[in-house]
Amino acid sequence: MNKTAHLLVLACLVPHSVFAAKPVEQNCFERLATYAIERPRVPGSWMERPQFDISQDGEHLIYVERSADVADNSITDQLWAVDLKRGFGRKLISTLQTSRDGANLRLPNPLFSPDGTRVAVLGGRARIGITIFDPSREVSRTIDTENAEIRDFRWSPDGKSLAVLMVTSSTRLLRSGYQASPDWDGSSHGTVRYNLVILDSSSGATIDKAPLTYNLVGLDAAFSWSPDGRRIAFSAQRSSAASGRQDPNIYVWDLQTHDIKTLVDQPGPNLDPRWSPDGNKIAYLTADGNDLLKSGLQLAVQSASGLDRLIISKPDETTGTPYLPAWIDADHIAYVAMRQMECPVFKVDASGGTTAILGQQLLSCFGGTKVGAGGALLMTRHSLENPGEVVSTDRRRWSPITLTDHSGGPRLPWRAEAVSWQSKKGDYFINGVLIRAIGRRAESALLVSVPGGPAMVTPDSYNDDAPFLPYGPLLNGFSILIPNTRGRGGYGRDFEAAIRDRKDYVEGPLEDILGAVDYATKRLGTPRSRMALAGFSYGGILTAYAASNAHAFRAAISMEGVVDFYSRALLEYGGPNQQAANANMGFGNPYDIGDRERLLSQSPLGSVDALQTPVLLECGETSLGPADCLKFFRTGNARGSAPVELAIYPRTAHQILEPALRLDSARRQLEWLRRWIPASRSDAEDKGCYGLQ
Repeated sequence: MNKTAHLLVLACLVPHSVFAAKPVEQNCFERLATYAIERPRVPGSWMERPQFDISQDGEHLIYVERSADVADNSITDQLWAVDLKRGFGRKLISTLQTSRDGANLRLPNPLFSPDGTRVAVLGGRARIGITIFDPSREVSRTIDTENAEIRDFRWSPDGKSLAVLMVTSSTRLLRSGYQASPDWDGSSHGTVRYNLVILDSSSGATIDKAPLTYNLVGLDAAFSWSPDGRRIAFSAQRSSAASGRQDPNIYVWDLQTHDIKTLVDQPGPNLDPRWSPDGNKIAYLTADGNDLLKSGLQLAVQSASGLDRLIISKPDETTGTPYLPAWIDADHIAYVAMRQMECPVFKVDASGGTTAILGQQLLSCFGGTKVGAGGALLMTRHSLENPGEVVSTDRRRWSPITLTDHSGGPRLPWRAEAVSWQSKKGDYFINGVLIRAIGRRAESALLVSVPGGPAMVTPDSYNDDAPFLPYGPLLNGFSILIPNTRGRGGYGRDFEAAIRDRKDYVEGPLEDILGAVDYATKRLGTPRSRMALAGFSYGGILTAYAASNAHAFRAAISMEGVVDFYSRALLEYGGPNQQAANANMGFGNPYDIGDRERLLSQSPLGSVDALQTPVLLECGETSLGPADCLKFFRTGNARGSAPVELAIYPRTAHQILEPALRLDSARRQLEWLRRWIPASRSDAEDKGCYGLQ
C-alpha cells in the first residue's frame, strides 16, 4: 500500500470526501444502525440523576424522552406525563430542546412541585434558567437569570421557593496576558463559582443568597432542603479557609437566622447531603480522608445536630462506590453500585448499617431510586435491549415493570450473556459479556471490543449508547466479546488495582484479551483468521498497543486512545490530573529513570515499528485528533508494516455524539472490518430486517 497516499487522508468528516470510507447502501445495516441512534430513550447514564419524577401522591409520573434524527443531525428532548392511577397512557407536556450539529444539550432534571400541580425543568424555554409547566392548564413560564446559569434546583417543601445552584464566571475579553496556575486547563481564563441562591418560585425574584465564600461541590446534588423548609444542607469548599485548598465539607444554612454552621468537618471530601424524611438525620458521601480515586466513596449518616456519625456503606471486594443515595423511609436508604458487570439496587439500614441487595437483573444497571405510592420504588434501567427506561417495583417483592415502554422496535436475534476465561498466562480469571445470535453453535467471526476507563463493563459499554454500535458486526456474522480486563472494578481489590500497583498499563491487560481469543477458538469455534479488535479510550490504548505486540487480529479499530504515555505524564506532572493518572494507571514520575523507561516501553507509539495489524483510528477534532492520533497515524504509516487510516470527527471531543457522525462512524467501522475479514455466505442479513420498518 502506498503510505504517501495515507498521509494525505487527514481530513475532517464533512459528508464523505473522496478519501473517506465508501458509503454503504441503504440495507438492513443502515436501517438498524439508524434505528439504534434515533430510538427514544430516557437520557443519562445510570450514574447520573434519573430524568423522571413521581408526584408525592404517587399517581403521576413525568419523564424526559430523548430521540435523534440522523438526517437532520439533531437531538430532541421531550417531557411526557403518565397517569399511573388511570393506566399507562402518556401525554406530551412539551418539547424542551433540540440540538443540531453539535450544540450542547443538558439534562433537564424534571421535578414535580410538592403539591403535584407544577413541573420544573432546567432549560426548556429558558435556555440557561428554569421553565415551570402547569400541565392542567397547559401553560408555562420561565425564570431567567442575567449573567448566570442555573445548573440545578430543588423545590422548597411548601413549593413557594426554589433553591438553585447558580453558576457565575468572571470570563471577559482580555487585552493583556494573565497569570496561569498549575491547574490551568489550557483554555479557560475565567473564575467559575457555584453559588446557592433562593428564588421565589412564582416571580423568580431573589429571596436570599449564601455567602460567596462557599463554592458548592457535588457529584449529584450538592444541597438538600430540610423537611420543614427552614434549613438547607449543602456541600462546599470554603474559600476563606486558612489552610489553602480545602476538601468539600457539609454545612447547614438556617434560612431564618441566616447562620451557616459546619455539620461535617471530617477528612473528606464530603459531598451531597440528603435529609431524612423525618428531618433527624443527614446522609452524605465521604472519602473519609482516604484517596478518593483509589478507595472510592462511602455512605455516612449523621444526626442533624452534627453528632453520632456512622459509616453505613463502603466499597468492598466486589461492590463499588454507592451512587445516588435516596431515603426510601426514615430508616432506610437505597443506592446503586457496580458489582460484577451489573449495578444492583442496595438497601441499607441507616441506624445499624446492615446492607442487602434490594434487587438486580442479569447484565443490567439500575439508576437512582424514587419512592412511589403503596411501597413502590421507581428507577431507571439500562441494558443491551434498552439503553434507558423507567421501571417500577414493589420494594418487598422485586419484579420491575416498564413504565416508559416504546413499542414497534425490531425483533433482534442477539442476546448478551456473561462468560469467563483465564488470562493468557493464567494469573487472573477474566469475566466478560458475549453478544451472539440466539441458537448459533459456532461463531464465524469475533470482534473483541474493549471499553474505556479502565472501568467495569456495564451496559453502556455495548448497548445503543456505547461508542461502538454493535449492529454492523453482528449483521455480518461477528459475535462481540467485551472483556472486563484487569484494572477494572467489580471483582476484588487486587484485580482492580492490578494496573496501578504493578505499573502494568498494557501488557497484562493484553494477556487478558489474548485469553479471550483462546476462549473464542476453543469454546466458540471461531477461526483465528477471523478475529478483530476494537477499543475506545483506554480500550483504544490497548488496541493500538496490540496492533504491534500481538498477531491475533486481522484488523483493529482504535477510538480516542492515548498512544504516548511519556508525553502525557509530562503534561500532567505537577497539575491537578497527576493524582488521577497515578490512581488509575500508576504512571508515576516521568523524571524517574525507571518510570520513564516503563512509560516509553509500554506506550503504543514506542512499538509502532513492529506494527503488523491494519488500524483504523477514529478521533475527535477537539480531543486527541490533532495530538496522539496524528502521531500514531503518521508514525505508523512511516515505520510500520500495516496501513493506518485516521478519521477525524468535527465538533467532537472524546466521544462521538452527533447522530450523523455516529452513523458515519458505524459505516466506516463496518467497511474496515469487511475489508480485512470479508463476510461469509452464512453471514447473510435477514431479508426482512427483523421486522424493522
